[in-house]
Amino acid sequence: MGRPRMAVSAAFFCFGTIAGSLVPRMPAFKESLGLSDGQVGLVFLAYAVGAVAGAALARPVMAWGARRLVRGGTLVILALLIGPAVAPVFGLFALSFFLLGILGGFLDVLENSQAAEMERQAGRPMINGFHGFWSVGFIAGAVGSAVAASLGIGPLPHYMLVAVVVGAVSVPLLSGLPDTRGGATTMLPSGTTRWRIGTAVVGVSAIAFLGIMVESGGGDWGPIYLRDVGQTGLGLAATVGVAFALAMTAVRFTADRFTARTSPAVVAATGALVSATGVGVAIAFPAPLTAIAGFMLVGAGCAVMVPLAFSAGANLARSGTALSIVTGAGYAGSIVGPFLIGSTSDRVGLRTALAIPLAAALAVLVSAVSLRPPSRGTDSLLVEPGAEGVVK
Repeated sequence: MGRPRMAVSAAFFCFGTIAGSLVPRMPAFKESLGLSDGQVGLVFLAYAVGAVAGAALARPVMAWGARRLVRGGTLVILALLIGPAVAPVFGLFALSFFLLGILGGFLDVLENSQAAEMERQAGRPMINGFHGFWSVGFIAGAVGSAVAASLGIGPLPHYMLVAVVVGAVSVPLLSGLPDTRGGATTMLPSGTTRWRIGTAVVGVSAIAFLGIMVESGGGDWGPIYLRDVGQTGLGLAATVGVAFALAMTAVRFTADRFTARTSPAVVAATGALVSATGVGVAIAFPAPLTAIAGFMLVGAGCAVMVPLAFSAGANLARSGTALSIVTGAGYAGSIVGPFLIGSTSDRVGLRTALAIPLAAALAVLVSAVSLRPPSRGTDSLLVEPGAEGVVK
């Protein structure tokens, strides 16, 4: 593994560790602040709104070069991780997630741009592998969260330790990042119309929107579902994040080979089907073991949907505008999903509310099948590195 590739992998790992440290502690935050499911949904909404803003901000500054922005942004988001741990009331708690979202969306666009550049240089699918390192980081963070919750360690000392350790290792590891300044210049055939480019961006954005709705439904709400519906303790509830991330990681480190043998559309459709099955299992069988198994299937299925959409977005426009739009659409899914799940849960219960990510997974399946070309060389909406045209 060359130095730039290693640095991009490390950047995804650091970002994943932050996410893995944050989400599994939500049951503890919910209890300490006395939050309802609807308020939890609003907190996730605040993060998603911030992420959309951060993704939009990344587009104009990418021309300055992504290396320093990713290195500095990683340190800033680690500092902001302390915010939720010290927030005394719901309003400040939601504000801390909004600020985390701004940095999260900003880093998401920049890191995926760097990953897509590595893909183009290699001429083969690599995006799922990079997101696999994000998942490894998420596992590390989630394990730390589960251990801290089981030992009764509060979020503040836990997050301070995460900030110090991840910040210290990020300084040398991220020094070799590529200084990406935009998207692809040659992935679309000459003469491609603005209408065709716009159609491609809309189609890929839809996959990102729905895919992140599914991922949010499993990863964000899984611990709360196990706590409230499965009637488990905080420690076991936090392990849902670990199980979810383990399944996601295993798939991501193997999905690039599957993509190379088939097509991005086939892989996305398969992932959607697996995710839908997992949500269905969790709804039908809420006992701890079966619910955890269901959320593992959700993690395995949604592992491929968002990386493929982000890779396609990075290869649809030179300036990086398409990737910003696709990333923003993905986080819009994080806006709509938590709000719908939280508000629906307050009215009819979280078990029924999980029908929302189930429907989103089925919509991805239908979309991906409709985008699958009848034969090689036929235009579609998902881009594969090394292929000439919009999609394999």
